Amino acid sequence: MAWMVTGGAGYIGSHVVRAFGEAGIDVVVLDDLSSGHRDYVPAGVPLVEATLLDTAAVTAALREHAVTGVVHLAGFKYAGVSVQRPLHTYTQNVTATISLLEAMVEAEVSNLVFSSSAATYGTPRVDLVTETTPTSPESPYGESKLIGEWLIADAGRAHGLRHTSLRYFNVVGSGAT
Repeated sequence: MAWMVTGGAGYIGSHVVRAFGEAGIDVVVLDDLSSGHRDYVPAGVPLVEATLLDTAAVTAALREHAVTGVVHLAGFKYAGVSVQRPLHTYTQNVTATISLLEAMVEAEVSNLVFSSSAATYGTPRVDLVTETTPTSPESPYGESKLIGEWLIADAGRAHGLRHTSLRYFNVVGSGAT
């Protein structure tokens, strides 16, 4: 039994993969390496080089590695660029999430942690942002993350998917070497 980290060769993903390893949890990385780095994946951790848009490849990887849960970090992350490239953003963040959900249903994987974004809030009119703060995304990026949350919630209701969506602001820092 293992967890899959999509985008596991990226900045946040590599830290998640390392944390799983330190906790003794088997992990497999799925990344197309479009912005991730092969050398961010620790030795001994399987790397499936594939795009989430290839549902058959994702399904096969979930089955081959006996995956029981997914941390979904892969996606197009540039809010400003998303305004100039909305179709690319929606393909990478919405269509790819649909593909992942289809693969998870097919492979009977029922646990998902989704990397959403505080961009779903837009520019809040309050000093303290909480989970109940109204959403009002201001870019295709923020919209795509909110749509991802809706898709996952609907899949949860329809297929018994256990899930959580993490809305966070910019992530910075360094990991231990």
